[in-house]
Amino acid sequence: MKFWFLAFILVLSSRISAEQFASLKSSQVNIRVGPGKEYPVSWILIKPNLPVILIAEFDQWRKIKLIDETEGWVHQNMISQKNTAVVKNNFVILYRYESDSQPIAKIEKNVVIKVLKRNKDWIKIEVNKIKGWVKKQGLWGVGEE
Repeated sequence: MKFWFLAFILVLSSRISAEQFASLKSSQVNIRVGPGKEYPVSWILIKPNLPVILIAEFDQWRKIKLIDETEGWVHQNMISQKNTAVVKNNFVILYRYESDSQPIAKIEKNVVIKVLKRNKDWIKIEVNKIKGWVKKQGLWGVGEE
């Protein structure tokens, strides 16, 4: 019976047409196997501002995908439109300008950063109150993944 209900819910849920990034609001977010509190928690995420891709919605629930391809459902109150990204390579170099100018810092893999501005292949970011530019291909959460 529960399997049939889950299949029915998934048919009713609407797919989000374009790749839409968001981020997690809280430092503890439950990822569920279905769109409701009655569904078991499959993961508990403890990284605030983590970028996610919104892939479906049902009522007040949003189906998300993480950088490691994990998918699950979270309540819409746990989703923020704050623009963030995560370093997907071993590291990225932070530059003062949107070119291979003077390096400011090296940012390690899995660090969550705030996205301030986009300019083609360069993204202006802020991390630990330091602002600068990184190459887009080193980040996950800025589109065209």
